[in-house]
Amino acid sequence: MKPAILAVLFGSAAAIFSAFVHAAPQEVAPQGFTEARQQFMAGVAGDGKARDAAISTFTQMAAANPGHPLLAAYAGSATSLAGRDAMMPWNKMKYSEDGADAIEKALAQLTPAHDEALFHGTPESVETRMVAATTLLALPDFMNRRAAGKRALDAALKSPVFEQAPVPVRTRLYALAAKTAAADKRVPEEAAYLKQVVQLAPQTAEGQHAASRLKELGL
Repeated sequence: MKPAILAVLFGSAAAIFSAFVHAAPQEVAPQGFTEARQQFMAGVAGDGKARDAAISTFTQMAAANPGHPLLAAYAGSATSLAGRDAMMPWNKMKYSEDGADAIEKALAQLTPAHDEALFHGTPESVETRMVAATTLLALPDFMNRRAAGKRALDAALKSPVFEQAPVPVRTRLYALAAKTAAADKRVPEEAAYLKQVVQLAPQTAEGQHAASRLKELGL
């Protein structure tokens, strides 16, 4: 093949690859995502009907959008809430384990492309890890999900697109990191995360709680 033709071919391939790597972030949230997330948050607060609606809606969304693991993570987290709220011990275990398994599967599906996919301004990779860490770290220690939760939290905080996430998302992750460090008796790390929370959102409940905790630590 002539050098000129090769140059054109390789040049075109390089341009395509560069465009893929540097693709601009774009919104990908499916219709109904906002409402489903509102149902999920109501479920977190204890509304059983909203929790069940979130499970159903996010499960359907995940099936229709298999390339977006955030939806499966929310479905798994909502399922874990059903375990939290169940009356019978065997149902608590079943729903909690099923939800945690779905979350870990969603984490395994994340790729660099999910850094560029936005759900209402939040990189999908960051929010998926936030949902995962929040859920897995809340499960009882005997379920052995804490290590996976810590990995998800650490990956979110170290993500190259972490700073692109909205302030409430970063605040929630820093607050979770502080809580996790406190549980592990890593006081210097806890204090560092608390200071980040206060700096980002001083007037919020998280910010006020962080400021109070810093006073307890004498900082």
